[in-house]
Amino acid sequence: MQIRVLGCHGSQTPGCNTTSFLLNGNTLVDAGTITSLLTIEEQLKINHVLITHAHLDHVRDIMFLADNICYLQKERPLVIVATQTIIDTLKTHLFNNVVWPDFSLLPDPKNPVLKFKTIKPGEKITLDSMEVTAVLVNHIVETVSYAIESKEGSIVIIGDTGPTEEVWNVANSLHNLKAVFVETSLPNSMEDIAQMTGHLTASGLAEELKKLNTHNPQIYLYHMKLHYRESIQREIAVIKDRNIRILQDGEVIHI
Repeated sequence: MQIRVLGCHGSQTPGCNTTSFLLNGNTLVDAGTITSLLTIEEQLKINHVLITHAHLDHVRDIMFLADNICYLQKERPLVIVATQTIIDTLKTHLFNNVVWPDFSLLPDPKNPVLKFKTIKPGEKITLDSMEVTAVLVNHIVETVSYAIESKEGSIVIIGDTGPTEEVWNVANSLHNLKAVFVETSLPNSMEDIAQMTGHLTASGLAEELKKLNTHNPQIYLYHMKLHYRESIQREIAVIKDRNIRILQDGEVIHI
């Protein structure tokens, strides 16, 4: 499994992009950054987009990707995979023919650019060579993480979350868990805001990692608010007995 980090930040400035992971060249987890980085040829290879939640930094570029592939006449529709609540939010607030065209009806309803596929929390589906399970986490809007299993190993990509439980139970049950991608948005001094907004601080991350039974997986951190990056890095450094790395835009991870 190849994971290309298109964006991994919790805020955007020049050179720092919002969340999007490209798996094996054809499946996205979240869509904060796509069209400004991928060539047209790379965009046309994308078949599925797994959405963790409907906040703009995780869905913004679906709109521009849909527009591009519409006029390039991609042969098969782009499938957006999410819970029904998230899909309803996207239809109501983005693909509503006001903010953006409804590409689930264009160029015609029988041959749309977009199709929406509902995944229920706890449900496992197969996408190409991967098995994907959605797991609810604890954010201020409905949010899921995705446990992704392949022959090379398993990973968990945790969408924005505060302290949560079930995703760690799922992670502990996976065969050959290789990596966990988890947010750490704020420094410890902002614990009150982290609780209000459904995010983790460095100390919150340390508590969450105690719920992971194995110390083998690589822990990849993302979604840092850029203004606090140095503080978070210092606080993360004191967490012991874990293989922790802070992600960078553009890196490619092989599982």
